[in-house]
Formats: sequence, structure tokens, C-alpha cells
Amino acid sequence: MAIPLIYSYRSIATRKASSAMAVCGIALVVIVFVVLLALAAGFRRAVATSGSAQNLLVMRKGADAELQSQVPRATAKVIGELPIIASDENGEHLISFESVLILARPKRGGGETNITVRGTAPNALKIHGEVKLKEGRWYTPGTEEAVIGVGLGRRLEGFSLGERVTIGRHTWRIVGVFEADGSALESEMWMDGPVMQIAFRRDVYQSVLFRAEGDPQEAVKIFERHVRDDPRLRTVKVMTEKEYYQKQSELVSGLITVLGGILTAIMAIGAVVGAMNTMYAAVSQRKREIGCLLAMGFAPESIWIAFMLESLLLSSLGAMIGCAISMAFNGIKTGTANWMTFSETAFEFLITPQILIMASVIALMMGFVGGVLPAFSAARMKVVDALRRA
Repeated sequence: MAIPLIYSYRSIATRKASSAMAVCGIALVVIVFVVLLALAAGFRRAVATSGSAQNLLVMRKGADAELQSQVPRATAKVIGELPIIASDENGEHLISFESVLILARPKRGGGETNITVRGTAPNALKIHGEVKLKEGRWYTPGTEEAVIGVGLGRRLEGFSLGERVTIGRHTWRIVGVFEADGSALESEMWMDGPVMQIAFRRDVYQSVLFRAEGDPQEAVKIFERHVRDDPRLRTVKVMTEKEYYQKQSELVSGLITVLGGILTAIMAIGAVVGAMNTMYAAVSQRKREIGCLLAMGFAPESIWIAFMLESLLLSSLGAMIGCAISMAFNGIKTGTANWMTFSETAFEFLITPQILIMASVIALMMGFVGGVLPAFSAARMKVVDALRRA
């Protein structure tokens, strides 16, 4: 004969203080777990969603990021003549020889961070299809003008429309602000590539980006054949722009996830101990109830199930409260250093249904582990011992 579920529910309501402590402990673990995974998911979305699968990126072999790469001008010229490059309606090749440098700038509220400064081609908007001008205008080729991503304007001092940014002996005026679907490109400052090359006395590019003609995967294979056959291209490699940014996101998001798992595990141990203490106290306080239930004909298995349901109800309440509080962090804008590029990446916390489901499962697991031993203790009681007065 099964014990009604209402029995477990009323037992929790009777011991409000101890039940609340157990619920709060589980809820705190859920909040920490959800927030840390939301941090990793937001960073991953900002970086991994950057770029286009139709674009191909060429860098030096062995380089993991553009900052580590060097593509000589002669090599870039050879790349620019390949037949796999798409053209616009005017017959102009959709290719950009890009220069990249890192610039340290003060953040709003104190401290410094690194940002990516990118020299691009005048037709960059046609190649970077996700980039859309939000305010102002695009920079004029051949001038010391620049445009910035919306992420820089939010997080850095002196990065607003109309302001001037001094780098070395040169000063660039910010004439536009662009969006890029929340990707990592919104954390960059763009300017005219040839002007940047002259200003910083550079004779190499960091990368070559172009729109592939036809199927990009087929274009990658064709390019790799050129690399094998043409000695002038032996020092470079190619990948889709989407693949490049996905690799960029792996290190930081993976580290956040691992650290989040370790912290959650440590806190979960404390929450499980708290839930176990609550259930042991419940067993101790309800010896007579248990004895009466056994005397009325309820099987020890029913006693075990009743106490397990009570523990799982506590963990379910903790999961619901924790998930509800965690949703307040969804969409909060923040930023962190991308250790692959050594620059700041602005992004938003992203709480997904999968994260909430994982957090709920972990909460239920904590409830199960915290309740299983006390439930066994209750189920193994003898009727005479349970009914004996203290």
C-alpha cells in the first residue's frame, strides 16, 4: 500500500525552517551552475556566430589567430588572382587584405582592456555580410576615420560617435557605429587598411578574407590544391571564416565550463549534506509517525518512497527557485578577454532551455543523494522501536 503524496508535502510544510534551508542550498547551487554556463554560452555564441560560412580566411600556417599570422604582400597578390573569389555586381573581387593590431584602452568604471583594431577594404560591408551600420556613416577610404562595434561604445571610455582615438602619432575620428548580430566583431574598431598599413609602417597582412565563388567547401579543396602546387602559397592555410571563429570560442568557453563544473560540484556537496541533515532530522522527529504507518500495514518500501519523494520535492522547489532567479541574468551585457586574440570580447549572458534542464537534473540528483540514506534509515525501523517513548 502506497503512502499518499500529500503526506510528503505536508511534512515539508510542517518543518518550514529546516525545509527552507535545504531548498535555499539547492537553489544557490542551481543559480551558480546556470549563471556560469550562461556566461560560457554567451561567449560561445558571440564568437562562434561571427563570420560567414561563405567566406574563406587565409592565414600563415601554424597561426591559431590573426594576431599571430603574417601574410606577405606578394603572397596576398597571388591569392587575389585565384578564380575561386566571388565578384560583386560591378565585377569587383570580394576580397579584403586585413591588418590587425591590439590596442590597450581604459574601460568604463576603471581598469584597462585590449581591443582589436582591424584594417579592412572599402568593400568590407559586402564581404562581412552580418555587419550593419547602426549610427553615423562608413569611413572614407584614404582618410584617418574609423568605425566601431557597438560593444566598444558600451564598455570603453572615449569610444563614442564623433570622438577621436589617438594611436601612436595618428588620431582617428570615429564616424560610425556598426552592429554584427551580437558577434565578436562588435568588439572591434575598423579603419581603412592601406591607411593603417602606412601609419604603422607594415608591409605584411595578418589575413586575407574573401567571398568564395560557389560552394565554400569545394573552394577550400581547390585552394589547398593551389597550396600544394604553387610554391608561393606553401606558407599559408585556408579555412572558412565560420570555422575560424568556432575554434576561437573553444578555449575560453571550455575553461569557463570546467571551472563552473568544479565550483558547482563543491557547492553541491554542501547542499547534499544540508539536505541529508534535513531528512535525518525529519526521520528523528517522526519516529512515532513511522511506527504508526508500519503498524497500519504500510510496507517499509512505502516508507522509503515517501521520504524519497519528500527529498525530491525539496530539490524540485530549489530547482524552480534557482532557475527563476537565474533568469534575471539572461541578456546582461558583459565582456571578457579572449585568450586566443588577447583582446576584449563583449557579449551577453545566454540562458538556454538546455542549461535549465541540466540544472534541474542536477538539483534532482542532489535531492536523491541527500535523501536516500535517511529514507533507508526510516524504512528499516522496527515498529516497537519507533513507537517507544523517549
